[in-house]
Amino acid sequence: MAASSTVETYHLHVELSDSDPAIWRRVCVQSDTSLADLHRVLAAVMGWSGEADYVFKVPSQILADGEAPRSEIGPKGPILSSLLTQIESSFLYTYSPAQGWLHKVTLENIGPTEDPVPHCIAGERRCPLEFCNGIWDYIDLLDRLEDSSEPDGDELWQRIGYDFDAEAFDRAIANQRLQGLGRSILA
Repeated sequence: MAASSTVETYHLHVELSDSDPAIWRRVCVQSDTSLADLHRVLAAVMGWSGEADYVFKVPSQILADGEAPRSEIGPKGPILSSLLTQIESSFLYTYSPAQGWLHKVTLENIGPTEDPVPHCIAGERRCPLEFCNGIWDYIDLLDRLEDSSEPDGDELWQRIGYDFDAEAFDRAIANQRLQGLGRSILA
């Protein structure tokens, strides 16, 4: 199915694979968002720094940073509508492939939003700490933080900050990060 040339607003559900309970976000973006810009949006809405490598994977294609899919390419490279052509279609986004931060990105809806895009409309739980080597290392860290007999407990809390709360998600902060991406995402 060919991607549409009409710019629409995509409502995406982004979930960090193997997180339990789920770490997820809902974000609205334009359908003509380049994959390079989408990486920046996904990193910002999740809470990643955005400095790591990334890969998009759709059935029968793996698109590393800068690679073009066989279908539609915009002025800034491959675009989102070339990966998601209908509601409930999805692809995989890996942030920092060496650490394996795998996310499933699903197109939930196509339609207007009252807010400028990109915009986070919902989410749950804090993004894992980037120094963790994947979800299992993050789960191990959380277990160690909860264990009062952990010999390195105080050192861990000092490293991550005593105000760390794995259950917290602040949508306003996610939207500040999205706004901080600059006009390049909106153009």
